Amino acid sequence: MASVVKMLKDDNVIRPPVCVYKQIQYECMMGSIAYGVSNDKSDIDVYGFCIPHKDIIFPHLNGYIQGFGKKPQNFEQFQQHHIKTSRYPDKEYDISIYSIIKFFQLVMDNNPNMIDALFVPRRCILYSSKIAEIMRENRRLFLHKGAWHKFKGYAYSQMHKMSSKSIREFIEFCDFENFQYDIDLDFAIEYLNTKGCDSSYISRFKNLYKQVYQAGSLTKRIDSISKYGYDVKFAYHVVRLLNEIEQILTEHDLDLERNREQLKAIRRGEWSIDQVKDYFAEKEKFLEQVYLDSTLQYRPQEGKIKELLLNCLEEHFGSLDSVISIGDKSDNILNDVENLLTKYRK
Repeated sequence: MASVVKMLKDDNVIRPPVCVYKQIQYECMMGSIAYGVSNDKSDIDVYGFCIPHKDIIFPHLNGYIQGFGKKPQNFEQFQQHHIKTSRYPDKEYDISIYSIIKFFQLVMDNNPNMIDALFVPRRCILYSSKIAEIMRENRRLFLHKGAWHKFKGYAYSQMHKMSSKSIREFIEFCDFENFQYDIDLDFAIEYLNTKGCDSSYISRFKNLYKQVYQAGSLTKRIDSISKYGYDVKFAYHVVRLLNEIEQILTEHDLDLERNREQLKAIRRGEWSIDQVKDYFAEKEKFLEQVYLDSTLQYRPQEGKIKELLLNCLEEHFGSLDSVISIGDKSDNILNDVENLLTKYRK
């Protein structure tokens, strides 16, 4: 498939740095599409990475000395949301493209979104260069037990967002005043003033309105919470994250679509909020023991991952011998020994 970033650039709806559209290496569809739970209204989340100019990756090539003088130009990521193009008027895109360095670092840290981006099913890959294929072939190298803490923390945040108190209060306020949920704030305040409401009452509505709009995806979130009592999107993410980390800890691998029927049921509102909370509590307790029993490496094999990164950069730039001192493979051997010693100390 063709690059979405290049298509959106050609349609003049985004203006990314040159490296993003000229040196793009990997693009994939994320979100509900990758998990097999999308519907016709789903946005298209595109994640990927590019390779910046060599002078940006290795600033010393321009004579820069760390800590001295003005810092040179840098590039870590390009993000833009809610993008539409006349070519596909019914679609909306959210774009997140990282430099290859930032992408490697985030995957090595087992950031849940970045791990998912590397493990998406083949049908979700929009564009993949030889370098991206090298990285995908070695994607299991990045997994380590630190993923448990990352995925659990992310699941906690989704639990908090699942039943937003401010949105529930906003819904109650609108229902009481017979307001539409997408009512214009100025119009609402004018109506309340005309009605003779006191200033504290109006101020409360204004604060709720601002909090709800800051929460993002206003209409979708309100519709879900109003109908089911909680946000089904955040709820299925809670369950998804716990299922994913169980796979990582037990199988040292990840299939994003394995539990799609379960996630679809949650997104349809077939689970109650108590069922989601009970699932989280029971699964968290179960996974604590799974974490202790897991044979997955405790920490990332930084030496091997750095070697993979350098191999990718050499595939793109050619030999890096004159740019960086790579060292020998003894660093990797020492790293393996350290991992083994850490494992058997437990």
